[in-house]
Amino acid sequence: MEFKTDALVIKATDYKENDKLLNLFTPSRGKLTAGIRGVRKPKAKLAFAAQPFCFAEYVLAEKGGRYTVTAAYLYDGFFALRTDIVRYYAACAVLEICDALLVEEGESRALFIAAAEALKGLSLTDGDAAELLVGFCVAALHEAGYMLDLDGCGVCGGEVKGNVYFDFDAGYFTCTACASGVRASGATYETLRKCAGLAYDEEKTAGGLKRALRLIRTYLAEKTEEEYPCFGEFIRLYE
Repeated sequence: MEFKTDALVIKATDYKENDKLLNLFTPSRGKLTAGIRGVRKPKAKLAFAAQPFCFAEYVLAEKGGRYTVTAAYLYDGFFALRTDIVRYYAACAVLEICDALLVEEGESRALFIAAAEALKGLSLTDGDAAELLVGFCVAALHEAGYMLDLDGCGVCGGEVKGNVYFDFDAGYFTCTACASGVRASGATYETLRKCAGLAYDEEKTAGGLKRALRLIRTYLAEKTEEEYPCFGEFIRLYE
């Protein structure tokens, strides 16, 4: 049986002499593993479809629960990402987050759109790479059921100010009076609100991007038991 699906390549692994195995992110079926034949040969027609970041319509043949790519029609390869190492690692972080959060055979349309928009922003605009990545992470965590609560103190509901804390178990910030979790910063909280599209105080965001990135990476690692090396490398490179 053959079917068509839009997909993003989130990982490509060499297989046998000339083939590859692809981890595909599809909006209606979640994560699929599919073989693609002959793409390591010189001048292979489907070589483009076996590259990370490839966004295309894939034609997949299914047999015995296994998938094989028989054709692909490119939408965007996000090739500009390969010319800027900082934005490249931000994009790699998007893919590794998708790989960790996705389940097989599960619909993930909202996360798919968020990932495609993040890659588009990183590749085709001059938007701040860290803001784009943080915005994607907030959306991805929400879709995966690990939502960050950015609507005031997670305990009393009051304003988050003074000494700020973050509870990694609950996924919320708390105020000085409630003090649940570990010390964080007001800049982290305001930056996360900014990247989530919520009201924020611009004067309080100074220095918040790197702190927000570190907090999100730690939160992801605790929730998924993954290490996110590309995310870590982006944090190291970002200034």
